[in-house]
Amino acid sequence: MTVRVGHIGFLNCYPLYHGLEKRGMLAGGPGLDQPGMPEIELMPGVPTDLNRWLVEGAIDLGPISSIAYARNHRQLLLSRRLSISSSGAVDSIQLVARRPLSEIRSVALTRQSATSVSLLKTILRLHYGREVHYGELSGSVAEALQEYDAALLIGDQGLEALYSCRPPTTCHDLGALWQEWTGLPMVYAVWAAREDFARTNGPELLAVEEELVRCMDYGREHLAQVVDSALGRFDLDRPSLTRYFAVLRYDFTEEYRRGLNRFYELAREAGELDEVPELRFIDVMVSDIEDDVAGLRQTTGGEAQAATTGEGAVS
Repeated sequence: MTVRVGHIGFLNCYPLYHGLEKRGMLAGGPGLDQPGMPEIELMPGVPTDLNRWLVEGAIDLGPISSIAYARNHRQLLLSRRLSISSSGAVDSIQLVARRPLSEIRSVALTRQSATSVSLLKTILRLHYGREVHYGELSGSVAEALQEYDAALLIGDQGLEALYSCRPPTTCHDLGALWQEWTGLPMVYAVWAAREDFARTNGPELLAVEEELVRCMDYGREHLAQVVDSALGRFDLDRPSLTRYFAVLRYDFTEEYRRGLNRFYELAREAGELDEVPELRFIDVMVSDIEDDVAGLRQTTGGEAQAATTGEGAVS
């Protein structure tokens, strides 16, 4: 079978792509010959695309905005092993402003990310006490700043802004702002699957998850190779790429889950969520299904044995 995996084409997912390529896990690669390993089909898009595609059923597993999981949590399940996170600065999510944060009245928002938008609104409303007018970023940053006090950029645009920001504008890293406010790491994207797909394809889904973890580990263990490969594809120099890959985290530890839960609590307080979702995990559901099947087999086998024994007693 084929598992359709969403892929964010930004630099933040490049270590994963590099690992998949080097481990031969892309279409036609030798790594796909592993027993029980389904084929992986990458479906590239921006975060807001992947959010929609997963809910609609166009992909089976992918890194979606963490706020998108919260808004659809009753039909989705999480990987407990994968995320896109940072403890402090993340570099690629920047608020470019021409006023101090405490004076911002209007912001032009990227259309490519849901988590970053909700995070910014939560920080400005609760931490800075600002009631802000928001609009869409449709042109260049320079054009947006003629109309708005600030512009929110993510991904490669955010990285470009970080390294090209000049007075009178200032760049504010949302990961740094979050940690300064809460003392916690921030989870920008979670890996999720639809519950209906996981129920019918649990072992295959866990096999893909395991391979993705190995690919992330490969990228982390071969950072110099990842940087060398990325140099020809992205417009950043070696020190900038090395720093960026170092600040990103791809695991999903208990500390990062606490940070995510706190984000959900504050987002709800800020009006970005109707409720704080439960974190439900793929492996737990698959294990529960296996236990149910084993219990059913044991019960059925016991009944069959009892019936056979009963027939023998009558005869």
